[in-house]
Amino acid sequence: MTDASKSPETAPARAQRPELDDAPPLLGSWRNIYLVVLGTLAFFIALFWALTRAYS
Repeated sequence: MTDASKSPETAPARAQRPELDDAPPLLGSWRNIYLVVLGTLAFFIALFWALTRAYS
């Protein structure tokens, strides 16, 4: 079977949507976005832990 005989439904998603390979518009890479999200989570956990210790 050749590539020309494949139907569009069986073609890989990347061939149909090349924009999926683009970098995100913010921070340059998905890794950086994930690091910011995890850093924010760690910050809020530490903040709420500190508030709990201070006011309990």
